[in-house]
Amino acid sequence: MANSQLLIIDAQNDFCDHATEGYVPALPVPGAYQDCLRLAQLIEQVGLAINGVIATLDSHHMIDLAHNTSWLTEHGAAPPPFSVVTAADFLAGRYRLAATPVSPEQNDYVLNYLRQLEQMQRPFILWPPHCLIGTPGHNLNAELAQSLSHWETRTCKAVTLVQKGENIWTESFSALKAVIPDPADQATQLNQAVLGILGQADRLLIAGQASSHCVKETICDILQFGATELKHKLVILTDCMSPVSGFEAAVEQFFTELHAQGIRLATSTEMALELASANPKE
Repeated sequence: MANSQLLIIDAQNDFCDHATEGYVPALPVPGAYQDCLRLAQLIEQVGLAINGVIATLDSHHMIDLAHNTSWLTEHGAAPPPFSVVTAADFLAGRYRLAATPVSPEQNDYVLNYLRQLEQMQRPFILWPPHCLIGTPGHNLNAELAQSLSHWETRTCKAVTLVQKGENIWTESFSALKAVIPDPADQATQLNQAVLGILGQADRLLIAGQASSHCVKETICDILQFGATELKHKLVILTDCMSPVSGFEAAVEQFFTELHAQGIRLATSTEMALELASANPKE
């Protein structure tokens, strides 16, 4: 039987556009809740045909370089979420770190970080605090978590949980590495263990949030750092992921580029039928 692996990226409450027991999501992605329900249904329907599951958890402290609350504007107020900070802004004092006091070394680090991002042609976006460790927003979507618990019971296997983003001085969108790895923090380096598990798959299903950011960057890292043949094993579950508002066109372009590379795009319904036919015991 083919080795089918499922990679679930950041399917957490803070990204779901659905309040849970009074908890208001910090960074809701339109469509994310329904994405989780479809993915949960897929796992319930054909879980025995899935040989392994990796679920990543975006994991942040309140203080984080990419949180808007960690910054102040020149007027002394926290900048609004989704503000974009450039190296020129930082040098001119339009934005500064909120911590008191800030050491010269920290300021030098931030300036260098912003310049590196600009060399990579990446914007530095300030996000609202989200997926804070120990809060309900950090948890997996409840319906999906229940389906994964059922999968563990039925298969006698454990879901591999991978936390990312705990380093407060760099961003970690991808499931495999930080945007700019910290040489002193192994957790920000390329995760060879996870890459090794993914590389053993005959079929690698990918789902999660958001298609415009963490999912996209994970796929790009898999294509860059994974074995060449892994590209032909990917299945992007397009109805189990959604983009951050304003990035819809960029995701459509990304999907078009993936398709042109021969990477498979499929819905959860299509994959359920395929997995069921390959594993009639379900």
